[in-house]
Amino acid sequence: MIVIASLLILLGGVSPSNGEPPPSGIHVELDPQKPLWLHVTLMSRSESRVTVYRSSLPWGNRYSMILVAVLPSGKSLKKELIVDDPTLEQIALDPNKSISGDINLQNVFRDLNASVTMSDVQLFWAYQAPEELGIPRWSGGWILIPQQK
Repeated sequence: MIVIASLLILLGGVSPSNGEPPPSGIHVELDPQKPLWLHVTLMSRSESRVTVYRSSLPWGNRYSMILVAVLPSGKSLKKELIVDDPTLEQIALDPNKSISGDINLQNVFRDLNASVTMSDVQLFWAYQAPEELGIPRWSGGWILIPQQK
């Protein structure tokens, strides 16, 4: 847990949950409509229209966002390892415009369904943004996944 706390300090803290992308340009929250899904909103702070690879978006590729799920005991949940090669598809984004996508955490963590029936799960995330977006290189945060009875 000390390593994770140090990582959050290095990354600039925890993302607020007020529904708007913070100055860092990224907002991550549990999707209120779909349990165990993350809803991610990414904003371009660039002064002109930019083009980025779809696979560099947090939801565009399995490995474009670092995710770590931790039980109260400090044990990390194992990840499902899959091949998810980046694509050449590109997305254009205008200045101060946002784009959103979803990540199914059940496809990322092998025992997440069983774990949340027994206890809360702490989810730590980190994202390295494409330089073109004009937002901080790294952002990160913490989300509580509450126990589901």
